[in-house]
Amino acid sequence: MILSPLAWLFLGGGSAHARTLDVEEAVSLALARSHSVEAAQAGEAKSRAELRQAFLQFFPKLSATASYTYIDPVPYVSFDMSALSGGGGTDTCAEIDPATLPEGWTAEMAQDFCYLLMSWMAPDTSGTEAAAIPMGLADNYSVQLQAEQLLFAGGAVHSAYQAQRRLHEASEEQVRLARQQAAYDVEQGFYQLVLARRAEEVTRGTLETVEAYVADLSAMVEVGMGSRADLLAAQARASESRLQAMRTAHGAQLAERIFKVYLGMSQDEPLELDYEEEVAPLPLPREALHPAALADRPDLAAMDLNLSALHHYERAAWGSWMPALALVANLQGKNPNYSNEAEWYRSGNITLAASWSLWDRGAALTQAATTRASARQLAAQRDLFSEMLEVEVLSALSSYDEAVAELGVARDGAVAAEEAHRLERERFEQGMANNTQLLQAQAAFSGAQLSVLQAETQLHLAHAALRKAVGIDPKGTP
Repeated sequence: MILSPLAWLFLGGGSAHARTLDVEEAVSLALARSHSVEAAQAGEAKSRAELRQAFLQFFPKLSATASYTYIDPVPYVSFDMSALSGGGGTDTCAEIDPATLPEGWTAEMAQDFCYLLMSWMAPDTSGTEAAAIPMGLADNYSVQLQAEQLLFAGGAVHSAYQAQRRLHEASEEQVRLARQQAAYDVEQGFYQLVLARRAEEVTRGTLETVEAYVADLSAMVEVGMGSRADLLAAQARASESRLQAMRTAHGAQLAERIFKVYLGMSQDEPLELDYEEEVAPLPLPREALHPAALADRPDLAAMDLNLSALHHYERAAWGSWMPALALVANLQGKNPNYSNEAEWYRSGNITLAASWSLWDRGAALTQAATTRASARQLAAQRDLFSEMLEVEVLSALSSYDEAVAELGVARDGAVAAEEAHRLERERFEQGMANNTQLLQAQAAFSGAQLSVLQAETQLHLAHAALRKAVGIDPKGTP
C-alpha cells in the first residue's frame, strides 16, 4: 500500500495507541456489530424456526391425558331380595317382559339368568330389606395415550411447508441485503471521514500559510516597506481561512462520530484510517453488470421467493377445504375394571377417520382469492423493480465514469494551480506581483486541492454504489 506524504502525515501513521483501520477492516468490524444486520439475522432465525414448525406437521401428534375422579356417594341400584327367600316381596325376575329380550332368549332363560345374577350379588336373602348394589367405586383413575397421523389433507400441509421454505430463503436474502447496505454505509462513512480529515489538513495548511504571510506583511508595514491596504486584505483573507478551517474541523469531528456509530466503537477511542488512494477497476465487464444484478440482487431474489410463497399459500388455502384423512390410535387404562374391582385394565383401538368441512368451501375460496390478489400485486411490484434495476445500474455506472473523469480534471487543475501559486510567489518576492494576485493564487491552489479530495472521495463512493447496485456481497461474507 502506497500513501501520499500528505495522507501519511495527516492520517497519523506514527500513532501507537490509536486503532488503525483500512476500509476492508472497517467493513468487517461494522458487519460484526451492525444493528441492522443483527435484526435481519434475528428475522432469519425466526423464519427458520417457523420452517421447522411447518415440517413437524408431517409427523404424528402424540398426546397423553390422565384423570382422577372421586365419587361420594357411590351410585347404587336397590333390589328387593325377599322374593327369593319366600318373604312375600315382589319377585323382580318374574316380571320380565319377553318383548324386551334379545333375539333367541326366552322368558325362562332370562328368569334363570336373573336369579343366578341376583344370587351372586346378594347371596344372603334371609333379610327383608332391599339389597343395594354399588355401580362403581369412590376412587376412579384413567390414563390415555393417543397418536394421530395425518394421511391426506388436500395438499394443504405440503403447500404450507413449501411456502414457509420460500419465506425462509427470502429471509436469508434479507440478511444479504442488510449486510450489503451496512457495508455500503460504512464505506461511505470511511471515505467521507477521509475527505473531512484531509480537507481539515488542507485548510489548516492554507491558514498557516496565510497567517505567516500576514506576519511578514505586518513586519514590512511597520518599517514602512508595505502597504496598509495590502495588510488589511491579507488579514481579511486570514479570517476567511480561519473560518474555513473551523468549519472543516467541525465537519471532521461530526464525520468521525457518525463513522464510529457505524463501527460500534466508543466515541473516546482514537481512530486512524489506512487510506488507499487508488480505486479498484470495475467489478465486472460493463455488459455483464445488468445481468449480474438480475441474478444477484438480494431484494429482487427476496421478491421472487415471496411471490413463490404466495402461490403455495394459495394452493394451501384451496387444499384446506379438501377432505382430510387421519389414522388415530388410542391406548388407555382405567381403574376400576369392568368387574368394578379396584384393578387396572387396558384397552386400545385404531381408527381411520375421514372429515370434510363442506360448509367451509366459501371461506377457502375467499382465502385463495385474497392470496392470489396479493400475488398479482407483488408480481407487478417485482416487474417494476426489475425494470428500474437496469436504470439503477446504468446510473451507478454513469456516476462512476463521471467520477473517473472528474478526478482526472481535478488532478490536472491541482497541478496547474500549484505551479501558478509557485510562480506568483516568485513574482511577488521579486516585486512583480501584488498582494491580491498572490492571495488569489493561494486561494485557487487550496480550492484545487479540495477539488481533488472531493473527486477522489466521489470515485470511491461511486465504486461502492456500483457494487451495491449489482448486488456484490462484501468481502468475508459467509
